[in-house]
Amino acid sequence: MNSFRIGVVISLIFIVLAGRVESAENEIENWYMYWGFGTSRTTLPAYWNDEIDILADHPGVDRTRLSADILGFYKPINPKSMVGYVFNAASDNTSDPVAYSIDIDLYTHAASAQYFLEEIGKGIFCRGDLGIASLVINYRDEETSESGLGILVGVGYAHPITSGTRIVLNLNYAIRRIEGDTYNTVGISLGGLF
Repeated sequence: MNSFRIGVVISLIFIVLAGRVESAENEIENWYMYWGFGTSRTTLPAYWNDEIDILADHPGVDRTRLSADILGFYKPINPKSMVGYVFNAASDNTSDPVAYSIDIDLYTHAASAQYFLEEIGKGIFCRGDLGIASLVINYRDEETSESGLGILVGVGYAHPITSGTRIVLNLNYAIRRIEGDTYNTVGISLGGLF
């Protein structure tokens, strides 16, 4: 089972377990910090897909696909909405201990907004990010870096476990347009909103 499927299964288990835990009283805060970690699947330009497919066919090759939301800071603008900044990352790394590795890392520094159907930190919500995207590729020990525009849209579910802590499950779709190429990422992550 690949890492994307494992991430989906683990996230669904956490949602089922969180649903069985009695919901804590959700307290609206003056500001929020958000962190999330999970798995992703990135659609790369054809020439990178071909190179990765060749490498992935070798026995003993490890492939790691990750998704992360780091340093998310949000300020409520009403009981259901909050705006702020988030650093989103997606990584597709393939390594062969004998041959070479390909590390493709995508980042977006973005303005972000979240809208909750019930209230901030509780229940179903939608998310939108817009910001500066960057791409770092490490291939055969040579690194290149480029920048462009990134957009992310997503849906999720937040479950309060204490008055100031919530478990958050996200399903996001990001588009990063960098140097004429498009990188699409589907990510699923489990995080915390504090």
